[in-house]
Amino acid sequence: MKILLKISILFAFATTSYAGLVNAISVIINNEPITLYEIYKYSNKYHISTKKALDILIRQKLEDAEIKKFHIQASDFEVDNYIKKLATKNGISEFQFLQMLKDKNIKESEYRKDVKKKIEQEKLYSKIFSLKNIKVTKEDAKKYYENNKNQFQRAQSFKVVAYESPSRDSLEKIKQNPMLSMPDVKAKQVKFQAQNMDQKLEALLDETKVGDFTPAFKMGNGYTMFYVKQKQGVETVAFDSVKNNILSFLSSKKEKSAIDDYFEKIKSVANIKVLRKPNG
Repeated sequence: MKILLKISILFAFATTSYAGLVNAISVIINNEPITLYEIYKYSNKYHISTKKALDILIRQKLEDAEIKKFHIQASDFEVDNYIKKLATKNGISEFQFLQMLKDKNIKESEYRKDVKKKIEQEKLYSKIFSLKNIKVTKEDAKKYYENNKNQFQRAQSFKVVAYESPSRDSLEKIKQNPMLSMPDVKAKQVKFQAQNMDQKLEALLDETKVGDFTPAFKMGNGYTMFYVKQKQGVETVAFDSVKNNILSFLSSKKEKSAIDDYFEKIKSVANIKVLRKPNG
């Protein structure tokens, strides 16, 4: 009985010690703590390394500080509007969207908190980009177009092999070894005419080189993947038709670069103390 009691005490002590360690502070950045628990939780949630999780959490702390610095806020009206637009984009009502969250065991209050933070982040990014005073001109777009004309080629028709399976993993195995025979994968020859196609699928096939596979994507109750055998009637789209898309792409690219550079500079002068490094 005494032995069992000792074992119980040791087990309780070990459990308490472990809990204390997990909840211990890992890093302090500008007097803001990040615990080991936060790092492991983020790492497990997004299936990334603890190092990557820590880098993201540090970036979040820096962003939070800048949001406070610029007095950036998101109102309840903005949150409501964001959710309404997202519901409309998905072809459902706001009520149906919120019900979908409930079905996935996502609390509305937590979701609204995440949306609020996202809106504030977007406002912060716009603020930083405007401070940098970076502009993308028509000449920039024209230069990109001339150097990347292969990206603006459109085919009139496509000959493909369509692979369907209830398992994404099975399609990935086919992609690694096309000669592989998988019992749960069905393959068939298909020819698409661009004028009759869904625009997203057309864009996907245009972007995929002849002799390559598209990524596997959800369709119906399973997954679909295409192998592009041939493209016919390939033409290069005129610059004026894609100018606005190029300007938007280059603007987003420069914005990301400017924002990353901004936070790298802030991080380089931040007061960061590493107390405990996470494992993994």
